[in-house]
Parts: sequence; structure tokens; C-alpha cells
Amino acid sequence: MAATARILWQKGWAEAGAGNMSVNVSSFYGGITMDFRTFPLIQLDRPAQALAGQFLLVSCKGSRMRELAENPAGHLCLVKFNKRGDAYQLLFEDPGQANEPTSELFTHFGVQELLASRGSLEKAVLHTHATDLIAISHFPGMQDEKKLNDILLKMHSETAFFLPDGMGFIPFELPGSVQLAEKALEGLKDHKVVLWEKHGCLATGGSISEAFVRIDLFSKAARIYFICKNAGIEPERLSPEQLQKVKDL
Repeated sequence: MAATARILWQKGWAEAGAGNMSVNVSSFYGGITMDFRTFPLIQLDRPAQALAGQFLLVSCKGSRMRELAENPAGHLCLVKFNKRGDAYQLLFEDPGQANEPTSELFTHFGVQELLASRGSLEKAVLHTHATDLIAISHFPGMQDEKKLNDILLKMHSETAFFLPDGMGFIPFELPGSVQLAEKALEGLKDHKVVLWEKHGCLATGGSISEAFVRIDLFSKAARIYFICKNAGIEPERLSPEQLQKVKDL
């Protein structure tokens, strides 16, 4: 998580306190001896039953990625769900250093529950402000999932090879809102990455590193598109036949 946070900062995808991440780390906490009774339970409006008894490591609200990279323990929260999945606790070794979790917490809860309910091996969720992808969401006509993928999947063979199902597109919603979380879940049912219009991207992966790679692949495709447009040419793109050959590899 720290290594990816450093890359996000270096790429300019994490201005101010932008971006957040979570990893289901339940497999690491089988023998934890902390007295959970000393931490208050926070009730959920909607139970996350697939996360019952599980642990998530989540970035803190307002944390700068460059600071998380240098001091991950000071900028991550450990979340424990109760046995019914209808409440959670924030766990800290030193209560005096307790931090508040990311403002996109309920998006992370929803996506992590979706992954857990599927029995998925994917445990990580990453949100970042990928500059090229935010920019392409401003282009007239690009607020359409089919057209967006018709361009991005055909700009670079690697994108189509690694992410043949393309990217989901989420029309603009307020950051941190329930509506944004709900629409992100819909988009992730068929995709590994979703683009939030004029905001940023959300991706899943077996690790935070893998989630980053998936966003980076789409960002590279968008960057190639901009280079062609800036050179005054309309990019030729992969033909339908070339695209299918790549997907069939």
C-alpha cells in the first residue's frame, strides 16, 4: 500500500488528500489478541453480511499519499466487522492516535462486500485521480461507456489484452455520496475498473499494486489518444479484427 501510494503521488494522481485505498486483510488476523470490547461499535444502515467478522485496512480521511508512503501506520485504519456484519469498529493500538477513515468509506465497504460475496481472490480497492482519464471524461460524447471503450481498448494492444471487458463509466455524482457508491457497485459487476466522470477512477485487484496497474493501463491508452489528437491527427486505432486477435491471445 505504501509503495503504491508513493507512485500515485509521483504521477500526480493524488493532489492534496486525494485518493483512498482498502485491502481485506482478514487472513493476517487469525491470532489477534486485542480486546475488541474497548472499541465502540458503529452501526451500519445496511448490513455488509459478506464481511461479517472480517478486517479491512483502509486509508484515513485527508491523508496525503506522500505521507502514507512514508508512514503507513499513521495513515491507515484497521476496520473490524462484527459477527453479524451490521456494525464495525475502528481499531488502534493507541486510542490517542485514532484517525478517521476515508470519506469514501461506504464505497469501499460496498465493493469489498461484493468481492467477498463472490468468493473473489481480489482483496484490494483503489481510488485515485488519474489525470488523463479525468480529462477524457470531459470530452464531448465521451460520457458514454460504449464509445469510451471503443477508443481506449483500440488505442493500445496491452489494454485490450489485460482488460478485454473494458472500463465502466459512472455519470457524475458527488464524491463520498451513497449514490456514487451504488453506481460504482453496478459498474464493477462487469468491469475491474470504473471511471467516475470528472472525478477519478476506482479499480479492484488481488493487491493494491494490481488495482493500480489496471488504472495505469487505461491511463496509458488515454495518453496515447491525447498525443495523437495534439499532433493534429485522428488516431487510426486497432481494427475490429486486430482487437479480436488481441482478446483471443
